[in-house]
Amino acid sequence: MKHICSTLFLFGALLATNSLHAQAPAAKPAAVQTATTNPKVKPLSKEWKFVASETFSLEQAPTDAQKGDLLILMENGRYRMILNGKHEGGTWAVDKSGKNITLTQDATNEVKTLKVLEQTDKRLKVDYRDKEDIHNILIFEAK
Repeated sequence: MKHICSTLFLFGALLATNSLHAQAPAAKPAAVQTATTNPKVKPLSKEWKFVASETFSLEQAPTDAQKGDLLILMENGRYRMILNGKHEGGTWAVDKSGKNITLTQDATNEVKTLKVLEQTDKRLKVDYRDKEDIHNILIFEAK
């Protein structure tokens, strides 16, 4: 009986340990650096106003829901965004090449990746794939 109790105790401890490890948060990819450690951050760190979307190489003016949309990337690794009239905020990072901006929303931990297609001091053009995997080409101008 003593042997069965110790075996059951050991089995329970093993199960508890495995469930703790299974719930550990996933690590960030090594290629993505925090905003404050990457030299690609400074040129991106500004307030960007949404000015157009692009479909089949044709620019389209913002819809009524998009007229106040913007993206604010701060040097401290925080961001604020209004996308289709919906507000969100969280942390952001950019990969070493400066071609992929990763936004992680505070409220939901949802991750958005913006692929930089064009970037100047005054203009930022990104490809964002939404939840339905549809490409959204978004064009911003520095405010």
